Amino acid sequence: MKKSLLLFPIAIALAMFFYPTTSNSKADGSPGEKTNSAMDGQNCTGCHSGTINSGIGSATITTNIPASGYSIGSTYSITLTGIKTNCIKFGFELTAENAMLGKAGTFLITNSTETKFATGTNNTAVTHKTAGNSGNTTKTWSIDWIASTNTSGSTIFYAALLFANNNGNNNGDNTFTTSLSVNEEVVNGISDNTFKNSFTYNSVTKTIETTHAVLVYDISGKLVLTTKEKSTTISHLKTGVYIIKSKSLSKKIIIN
Repeated sequence: MKKSLLLFPIAIALAMFFYPTTSNSKADGSPGEKTNSAMDGQNCTGCHSGTINSGIGSATITTNIPASGYSIGSTYSITLTGIKTNCIKFGFELTAENAMLGKAGTFLITNSTETKFATGTNNTAVTHKTAGNSGNTTKTWSIDWIASTNTSGSTIFYAALLFANNNGNNNGDNTFTTSLSVNEEVVNGISDNTFKNSFTYNSVTKTIETTHAVLVYDISGKLVLTTKEKSTTISHLKTGVYIIKSKSLSKKIIIN
C-alpha cells in the first residue's frame, strides 16, 4: 500500500514534466520594449524560440512623411507590413526614437480593434491585439504618429514582427526586425510660400513675416515668443534651434 502511495506523486510529477510546454506567445500584444530598437535592445525572441531574421519572410515600415521631411506638430500615417508564405498568425511592436532625445513623437491608435499601446510605454510604442494577429501570408497594421519637439533632427522607427506557426507553443516561430530613418524638414531659406496664409522666415534678417498669431518655442518645447505683428525680429534670441508654429504650419529654424 505504501509503495502505491509513493508511486502516485511520482507519476504526477512525470506527467507534469513531460506535458507539452504552454505557449509564452502574447496573442494580445507584446509585453513592451521588444522592438529591437537602440533603447529597447530586445525583440520577440525574448518570448519565442528561433534565430532573429532567419528563414523566408520580410518586414517593412512605410509612411507618408514627404521626402523633404516631417514638420513638428504634424501627424503622419505609419504602416507596418509583414509577409511570410502560408503564415496565418502575426504579431508586432513598433516604436520611434531620437538618438539625442530618446523616445520620439506620440503614436495615435487609429484601429482600436487590432492595435493598442504596448504595456508601460506611455504612448511611445504600439502592438497588436488578439483581433489583429490573424492574416494570410500578408499582414498590415496602420498607426498615426505626431512629430513632437522630441523628434528634432531625425527619427528612427523600429519594429519587431513575429511570424507564428500556430502550433500552440512558442517553438518554431520566426522573428524579423526592421527600421526606417526619417528626417525633420529644415527651413533656412528666405521664405517658404508652400502654405498660404501662413508665415515666412527670413534667415538673413532673422525676421518672421505673418498676418496672424505665431508662436516660437525653443528646442526643449518652452514657449519663448508670441507675436501677431506683420514683421517680428527674433535676432535677440540665443543661438540655437527653434520651432515656429502657426495654425497651419510648423517649421524648425536655426539661429546662428
